[in-house]
Amino acid sequence: MSPSELDALYLALPIGAGNGTTIRKLSRLLEWSERRVRQGIQELRRDRHIPVVALTVTNGVFVATGPDLGALKRTRDSLRSRAMSELVTVRELDMVIADFEWSPTLFEVAS
Repeated sequence: MSPSELDALYLALPIGAGNGTTIRKLSRLLEWSERRVRQGIQELRRDRHIPVVALTVTNGVFVATGPDLGALKRTRDSLRSRAMSELVTVRELDMVIADFEWSPTLFEVAS
């Protein structure tokens, strides 16, 4: 995402929980896909260290201020939980792949 696009997203984000919005509204405002808005939010957090809250509640997207620390922590906890769940899924798939790769008939010669 270009610096000017990140600037546009940052300027479109409301400040504080009382002014929150949704990904869908940001998407319409910027004329971007919802996925692009989410990617932009990730980049703002990672590259510019902007404390963007994105909770799955109505008007749950905003730039955090001091009183919003709890919401920012809930965003972090939600992302961490999702990441851990994905790691469990990867591990389970690794076991399935291992079962497919190791088979008692793997080395049998077809007749």
